[in-house]
Amino acid sequence: MPIIAGIDEAGYGPRIGPLVLTTVVMELPAGCGHETDIWHLLKEAISDTIRKRGNRIVVNDSKKTFSQKSGLRILEETVLSFIWSKRGRVTRFSDLLRLLSNHDDDVFDKYPWYKGKDITLPVASNVPSILQFADLITKSIRLQNINLHAFKSIFLCVHEINREIRCDRNKALLLFNNSLQHLKEIFHCFGEQEPQVLIDKHGGRNYYHQLLTKGFTGYTVNTISEGRCLSAYTILGEQKKMNVSFIEGADTKYFPTALASMFSKYIRELFIKLFNTFWQEKVKDIRPTAGYPEDAKRFLSEIYETRIKLGITDDILMRIK
Repeated sequence: MPIIAGIDEAGYGPRIGPLVLTTVVMELPAGCGHETDIWHLLKEAISDTIRKRGNRIVVNDSKKTFSQKSGLRILEETVLSFIWSKRGRVTRFSDLLRLLSNHDDDVFDKYPWYKGKDITLPVASNVPSILQFADLITKSIRLQNINLHAFKSIFLCVHEINREIRCDRNKALLLFNNSLQHLKEIFHCFGEQEPQVLIDKHGGRNYYHQLLTKGFTGYTVNTISEGRCLSAYTILGEQKKMNVSFIEGADTKYFPTALASMFSKYIRELFIKLFNTFWQEKVKDIRPTAGYPEDAKRFLSEIYETRIKLGITDDILMRIK
């Protein structure tokens, strides 16, 4: 049975808040190719558009399913219904992070907006709705003989992002090096089934062969094609093979990549919610920020005096790039 995986990020561009990178791994029915339209297979439970969703959840690029104006509901219903269908109810942000990522809780100790803080889930939807969606997903994937093998996330907070950028002297490697962690785990766990991994292009990068070769020391990396729209490779080891494609717009074209995009965005938005709540308690009438460069300047200016009084340093507050 073919294995297909998607990897996508949220938070690469902002100056404030974490970077989150998620992988979704699925097993398709025997005889199906990797290009199978999963949206069609799961059409009773899942829509690719908000407008025609009806009583279904939506899976698509998070840029199409979330805005500050519309809020978290669409993202939340999708992410939590998938999690609840596979793992049962998860009703705390801290529990969601533990479920999706291998992290030590002490990573939060240096951040006063995260340390000891939590969020009750759901925040924008409601338990009955998510239970209903989760049941619909469970029935639909069982009917189509699809297996959801893994949802895994990596998150890097500001200090950790700055540390990696200083180490590599290159922000562009930040995204690749953390994608590489996901790729290695997929290769280790599913390599005997020749998984196909679909990743959204990393900015303007078209050439990944050298980076993959360095990351997969001792294995063979073959280039299939390298160009603006598609850069494709095979990674070969003893009894293992993995196909990796970096594709322009993969998060709108391929179901697991789109779902990974939504997971990453939801997790990042919950981190940002904690961050804004902290500062709104400290600075009267301050407007929340999503952390993107222009608004980050406004926000940092407005909290400047307060954060100096609190002894909060630049290195946990803002990225160096």
